[in-house]
Amino acid sequence: MAIFISIIAFVLFFAKIIFPVYLLFRLFFIVKPLLINLYTEEKFSYYVGINKGRLLILFMILSASCFVGFIYGRITSNNSDVYNLTFHVFILVLIQLLLFYLFEKKTPVHILKIVNEYIQNPKEILKERKVVFEESDVISSIQNGISFKNFINLSNGDIIKQIDSREFELIMEKHIDIFQDRFSIDNLYKLCNGIKIKEGSIAIKINNKRNSKQNIVEILASLFNIQKNWNSQIKDRSNTKIIDFLNTYIIINQKEKTLHSNDFSRLFEKLD
Repeated sequence: MAIFISIIAFVLFFAKIIFPVYLLFRLFFIVKPLLINLYTEEKFSYYVGINKGRLLILFMILSASCFVGFIYGRITSNNSDVYNLTFHVFILVLIQLLLFYLFEKKTPVHILKIVNEYIQNPKEILKERKVVFEESDVISSIQNGISFKNFINLSNGDIIKQIDSREFELIMEKHIDIFQDRFSIDNLYKLCNGIKIKEGSIAIKINNKRNSKQNIVEILASLFNIQKNWNSQIKDRSNTKIIDFLNTYIIINQKEKTLHSNDFSRLFEKLD
């Protein structure tokens, strides 16, 4: 019985203290780039993956976790009956787990993804995670008074789709190995959101087996509005312009391979 009570006491401490402290630290590292940018740029702007509404939700969930941990945890601690204590500890843990789940659903990067990246490359945990600010980095390049995003859309049709970080991660999770490095993935995220990047800065490697060119085409078709701007005539000028646009920023096997119109036409024929 003494061992059981010790386990219950440990779980109670975890639910009362550890959960709220964890959420506090997670929120700190989410807010930190905003504060650093505010200090350096002397203006407040959100980065991709976080906004005013999402930040407010995260603060509310943290407050709820602290409140539940302090109030309900205190009531539970004063319970002398072992069975009642066990029941209330179970309810407390359940509430904190629910708040933890709701919190992680609204974070720019899920904790499981961070842990997975750490397992694959432990050194990455020491590096500062780069974020893209909506006002400072988004489309600083202006051509004839038109933003980069609008310039691309005017030239190639309305192909910039604007993908949020969650949707991007879902599309990319099965194809991470195609990209040469994390930098290339970050650049693809920027490009599909209308943020100007350097030419040739998305490096892809394929071997025609597990990682084929068709995988790349499927990813790009999901990230950009290519299909609705595609003409059934493979050599149509609008098709060529889209392919040229993609080849400007995407390098496959160090320029040994390039994207072609028929790569997309084959995919769209299957989908029709």
